[in-house]
Amino acid sequence: MKYTNEQQTEIAQYAIKNDNDYKATGEKYGISYQQVAAWVRKYNKNTDVADKSSSKKKTTAKKVTTTKKASQSKASKKVSHKKDDKKTSSSVASKKEESASTLDVLSRRDPVLEKQLEDVKRRLGLI
Repeated sequence: MKYTNEQQTEIAQYAIKNDNDYKATGEKYGISYQQVAAWVRKYNKNTDVADKSSSKKKTTAKKVTTTKKASQSKASKKVSHKKDDKKTSSSVASKKEESASTLDVLSRRDPVLEKQLEDVKRRLGLI
């Protein structure tokens, strides 16, 4: 049976109102779980377009607030600029040490694994 867009919207709204119970909705309307889920996704996608236009207003307000905070923080950063240089150089050094220690661990040879590898090579006749 072919459903109109209005019927699909009605079914999707019913499913959403019933905590997205697609199975019960499908049984009520005589359609499959997958079809109900598809219509709910379609309905949500169509309603998101309206929500996005109102969210643009919210992001504009956030940008204004963020800009004010950024200008305030720039003023405070000028005072503590020398402290940040010390922190940055120490974090770079710690990253280098961390990567070096990781390489050291990876380059180490495990004697147990070496012995097992040697035994396997003997059994295969490679040694």
